[in-house]
Amino acid sequence: MVSDDTTWTTAEAIKYEEFAEKSYSWRCIEEPSLRSLIAPFISQTSVALDLGCGGGRIIRLLQQLGVPENAIFGIDRDQTLIQIARQKYPKAQLVRQDITRTPYDEIPKIDLATAHLILQHLGADDLLRCLAEVHRLLRPLGYLAVGLPHPVRVAQQAGVSYFARRSHPIPAPWGGQTTSSGLTVSDYLNCVIKAGFVLRRIAEPDICKWCQAASDAHAYVVGPTRLMMLAQAQPIS
Repeated sequence: MVSDDTTWTTAEAIKYEEFAEKSYSWRCIEEPSLRSLIAPFISQTSVALDLGCGGGRIIRLLQQLGVPENAIFGIDRDQTLIQIARQKYPKAQLVRQDITRTPYDEIPKIDLATAHLILQHLGADDLLRCLAEVHRLLRPLGYLAVGLPHPVRVAQQAGVSYFARRSHPIPAPWGGQTTSSGLTVSDYLNCVIKAGFVLRRIAEPDICKWCQAASDAHAYVVGPTRLMMLAQAQPIS
């Protein structure tokens, strides 16, 4: 899941992928929250799209919840991560493309879109463009599930004002640095609404109960670390 201003080496992409699926935050915060958001709206006839699919951890979750592999589409700009995902999920329809480059010509109409830990790299204009394209692809009343590093935590990690609204580097838990656009909670919510969605659920997930005694928990108990939302596409009048 590479940001728009970052090009990873093969080694960096592999390091990220090895970290992502095993990370404490994924296992104990993000995956349980995302699962609860989308599970009620998935069936064996669902068609899904994952933005910033990386090596495929959301693809795996979608499969577990009942979406057929050949009905899962993914977009990511990193060649190494796309190759990893194709090896794991050969029936999935994966496209190497920057998510800011719209339209997504190779993607059909979908029932569900996921965008997990990818939209924080986009400024407001690119974010709105991306969300509008997802809205175009979604069938009426289809769903969009978004997961973000919590903007308050991002500002704290970067040592900047929460209201700075500028891109800044942040230490990455897998080593090196990542970036964030610096948008606030209200910026994200308003972009989702402006793109034609109705917000159905917003969550700031806590550590799941079976992980609270783990040694890594201390880094995640001081405040919200993730912002999750479920939005529903409204028909264009």
